[in-house]
Amino acid sequence: MALQVKSKDLILKWELTNMGKKIVIIGGGVVGMSTAFHLANNGIKDITIIEKDSIGSGSSSQAAGIVTCLQWNATSVVARMKTLDLFENFSKVLDGYTFQQVGCLNLSTKSDYDKGSDLRKLHDRLGAKYETYVGKELTEKFSDVKTTDDEYGVLDPRGGYSEAHTYIPALRKKIENMGVKIQEYEQVNNFIFKGNRISGIITYSKTDNAERKYLADDVVCAVNAWTNILLDSIDFKVPMKNFIHERFVTEPFDRELSLPAINDRVYQSYVRGTEDNRILVGTSQHNPENFLINDRDFNIEELKPHHDALDFLKESFQHRVPIIKDKKWDYHTVGLISVTADATPVIGPVPNIEGFYLCSNFHSGGFAYNPVAGLLVTEHLLFGKTSIDSDSYLPSRFKDFKTKLYLDKTHKLEDLEVKRH
Repeated sequence: MALQVKSKDLILKWELTNMGKKIVIIGGGVVGMSTAFHLANNGIKDITIIEKDSIGSGSSSQAAGIVTCLQWNATSVVARMKTLDLFENFSKVLDGYTFQQVGCLNLSTKSDYDKGSDLRKLHDRLGAKYETYVGKELTEKFSDVKTTDDEYGVLDPRGGYSEAHTYIPALRKKIENMGVKIQEYEQVNNFIFKGNRISGIITYSKTDNAERKYLADDVVCAVNAWTNILLDSIDFKVPMKNFIHERFVTEPFDRELSLPAINDRVYQSYVRGTEDNRILVGTSQHNPENFLINDRDFNIEELKPHHDALDFLKESFQHRVPIIKDKKWDYHTVGLISVTADATPVIGPVPNIEGFYLCSNFHSGGFAYNPVAGLLVTEHLLFGKTSIDSDSYLPSRFKDFKTKLYLDKTHKLEDLEVKRH
């Protein structure tokens, strides 16, 4: 976001106000690191990331990394268009990372496609480019994809995917070179306040077995599924539910694959290739109940895949991507997706607490959102406003919501309007 000023005095005043800031970011996943990148890119010198385990060890490293700008409302379309700009730039400036711009296909039945006419008008109005393919046209475009005659694919040609195992270390290296400090294996136990302003955090170092204190002008919480655990001592909670997210990866094929990243609305699953010619698939078709994190010590490695998930994927995707039939499965990973009551991210200042910001709850699209999410929370922190209309992401929208009642109830994933990636 360009800073709009009219004189050198105003520029100097802004620099004096912001350049000496101490910023603490809680959470060392892709959203936390993206936030650090944008803060450093705007000239902030004193930035510290606090991560309770190792960098990227939460759901970031489990993500499919699929991204499209063909979203379901104007704010998210514009935000994702900006995130694609940023992924394309990161592909140039992050050593060892390449954005795999193979396209992202939203695949559905004809009836679902027909219901989406207003959505396509929105995409047209906002300048989101797409191509439409029907039945065999998809196989002609992507030879490894098979569809029925009444299935429709809407392709985002700018979409694609990132490999978490290359993106995470590349972004870490970049922000460390920009001067960002990273403290791993430190758990946040409390906040420090001066009146209604946050002024720091208190952590416990698992490495040194000692308490540490970090003073800060502003604190950003980017812990996604752990958000309400972290906010336990604060009079604000997000109405959110966490759900187990799982993906399975085949052994490599001996040729380059011809398929985009696919959000498959027919099978309620997704599939993409990988940089080393494997196939990655994921699903929530078994409609899990929300998963409860009961304490700060919870580790993502404690999660297990649903017993029916792999059988469902094998059956489904042998019809969608026939080369997957009889292929051996090499490994699986399990993470958490975090969904608010309105299935919309939470980005912005916490109500009634100065200097405290949330950047979390990206339903199934945290990896896709991370470049623009870090940008938006940086703009909130430095400028008090964002370069796009992102009011629908503000935490304050839940000010009068019956959050406690919502949190006390058990939900299934189908109860929430989750749209993948």
